[in-house]
Amino acid sequence: MAIRFRDGRKAPWSVYWKNPFTNKTEEMPYVTEADAKKANSLIKHRLKFERESFRPKEEERISASDSLRVCYYLYLSEKKLSAQSTAAHTSTMKPTLAVLGDRSVQTITREDLNDLKRYYLASSIKPVTVRARLSVLRTLLRWCAEIGIINQVPVFPKLPAADYEKFIPPSPSELAAICSVSSPHLIRVALIGAQLGVRVGPCELLKMEWSHIDLGRGVARIRAAKKRKDQPWREVPIRSRLLEMMREWHKGDQAIGTEYVIHYKGARVSSIKTAWAGALKRAGITRRIRPYDLRHAFATEAIAAGVDIKTVAQIMGDDPRMLLEHYQHVADKQKRAAVEALPEIVFTAKNYGSKENGSGDTQITQ
Repeated sequence: MAIRFRDGRKAPWSVYWKNPFTNKTEEMPYVTEADAKKANSLIKHRLKFERESFRPKEEERISASDSLRVCYYLYLSEKKLSAQSTAAHTSTMKPTLAVLGDRSVQTITREDLNDLKRYYLASSIKPVTVRARLSVLRTLLRWCAEIGIINQVPVFPKLPAADYEKFIPPSPSELAAICSVSSPHLIRVALIGAQLGVRVGPCELLKMEWSHIDLGRGVARIRAAKKRKDQPWREVPIRSRLLEMMREWHKGDQAIGTEYVIHYKGARVSSIKTAWAGALKRAGITRRIRPYDLRHAFATEAIAAGVDIKTVAQIMGDDPRMLLEHYQHVADKQKRAAVEALPEIVFTAKNYGSKENGSGDTQITQ
């Protein structure tokens, strides 16, 4: 691969690479050196991870600098997502690129988008997945319009409703069973996830450090997920029994010199997928429980115990509307308990016009 400059051209910068299938050199011109460097980086990524995207097709070849595929890689280059986010993003976009990847973004029409939606809905994938794929495509085309590759974004079809699958969070007895057969680092995940309501994953729990924990005040300072730019961090009180355990954990971690709350023999843990699956099997739990459901367990138990939804949302660093949507079944129980807690009303009703009682009064006690 190489970047070359040829003076006197409207697009003097060019990126060259050898197609792994044809063994021929291909070229893509750019107006600025910065754009050429971005394209060079993305082509290197494709050569390493998506070699099939260079395979020649019978009618079309990847050559246009404004193809949907090229624009998508330029978009990723500018956004500089994390490796994990990039992997998830490209996985969502890959089916769309298989259909429209070689099309110029300037030629994609409203009917193309309607056809794409119908194609996805006719397959076996869930509507929420169709929504995710079309949403990513819409974001990409909006970015293309912002930087001037296209004049305007074609009108998108109405996206399918976000009817997310509802998961039943682990019960206290299930959590006890999981902890009884888990390694120390997984016990910490289960207890902190279920009793602090943090996001169980690399965005919050797995990057938690002891410097984020104030054992004296009994609070955890949670650095929020990147999507919560309005709330970069939040303080969460630590339940007294959990606080005692965390103080013991801290003493042991100081002895081995690790800074991470969740670690395996001192090393930072980046994934608990395998350990979690093993713990469920050993605990005899056959239904599906995700690590993220620990956070759902926190919300469910807190709301069921009578904690108001706004407070629960603040602790979790989330929107109260989300809690109302996902935990309405628990909120209904809270509403029932509220009306049943009202005081009894004792009164005497005047039974005007009735001849059944000479006094015309009816004694009623509620």
